[in-house]
Amino acid sequence: MFRGNISFSNVPAIRLRPYRPTTHTRLTALLAGAVVISQILSPVNSLAQQQSTPPPASRGSSNSSALLDQAKKLVQEGDPQGALTVLQEADVHGANASDIHAVRGICLALLSKPIESATEFEQAIRLRPNYAPNYFSSGLAYATFNNLDRALDRLSVALKLDPSLPGVRYNYALVLARAQKFAESEKQVNLELENKGPRTESLADLWRLKARDAYYQKKWQDTIDAYRKTLELDPDWPEAYAAIGEALFSLNRSEESMTTLEKAASLDPENEVPHALLGKLYQDAGKQDKAISEFETAHRLMPSDREVVYRLYRIYSLKGDSVNGPRLQKELEDLLASNRAEADSETKAMVLNNTGVELEKKGDLAGALEHFDQAAKADVANLVFQRNAALILCKTGKTEEAIRRLRDILSLDSDDAETLQILAVANEVAAGNLGVKKNLPAVQASH
Repeated sequence: MFRGNISFSNVPAIRLRPYRPTTHTRLTALLAGAVVISQILSPVNSLAQQQSTPPPASRGSSNSSALLDQAKKLVQEGDPQGALTVLQEADVHGANASDIHAVRGICLALLSKPIESATEFEQAIRLRPNYAPNYFSSGLAYATFNNLDRALDRLSVALKLDPSLPGVRYNYALVLARAQKFAESEKQVNLELENKGPRTESLADLWRLKARDAYYQKKWQDTIDAYRKTLELDPDWPEAYAAIGEALFSLNRSEESMTTLEKAASLDPENEVPHALLGKLYQDAGKQDKAISEFETAHRLMPSDREVVYRLYRIYSLKGDSVNGPRLQKELEDLLASNRAEADSETKAMVLNNTGVELEKKGDLAGALEHFDQAAKADVANLVFQRNAALILCKTGKTEEAIRRLRDILSLDSDDAETLQILAVANEVAAGNLGVKKNLPAVQASH
């Protein structure tokens, strides 16, 4: 979980168990105690804030000032409802009107009323349009009820008005990640890591976010480097070992991957992903009994994972197991049948694959790879889709990733001629003979 002073933890799920939304609480507080409250009531002495400072208060507004001070104290003491009650007596038409709306927004956010909170912040912004903390708080309020476009708009304005406002860049990056804009999020995190000024979030939180951004972009070496940095700050964080293990697996660094995944499984035995990947590694190495053990564990933890079920079925069938083979075949058929209740997975996979073929012809290799990957997930038994993905990886210079995919296919069907042909070329490319790329076959359409 993110544990910065201001946090936004409902980022999109990856298959690293500790990072699923179900294991996180929602954003429980927009503002950390006195940090942003004090920024709203006592502007930071920067040019942006000086330009947005409201006019001097008249004597008629002194009562509102006193009420604001009282409300601020109540919020700091953990009584936002009491603060709201106090502010009911404040004059919302005086010189302090913007601050009154802003503190009401804070209170409503802390009371889990993000829509009402956002409304108050909008009023505060209207009255004080160049004041960064109001945009900051408004953006976080919108983020809590998943209005990410509005949240990003408000946070970007806050960042433009005052780039040094503590917490603003980090939270902007968090919401970018929530919106699946991982490259932009990573850019903001890098800028924050370079920042030597005060910040509300910990160094560990920044590196965690950077690592996750790299993971989502499948920048595997960057994923390894960033997660290793997190381990310097948190040596026993299971997610880091699981992510590094998956990245090493994807780069075909099998021995390193196995060691790291075993560590991940020992730290978090209930995470199915390390077990599933270990099962693939053991299957590839011909250690079928160990592969069965890992796949059965993964299956127990995630019964709906069709690839795990399919791999277990294949192993048991090859072993001639007349009990477990039919059992897994029936489970796979049931999973496919339940999926077809929503949409025919095979038809969907064929459409995705053929779209990938067309994208490849147009030169959009990244789009083609994404479609082939989705097709492979929709229909785990059709090896054509995995082969197509491996071809794209090889053509784009990601040879080790291609080899890993091809070996996964051969662990299911060791005599697959097309896969063996592509693997032979990929091995030569990996050895430095780039000229043989012309021997790669074309991606295969579905009919």
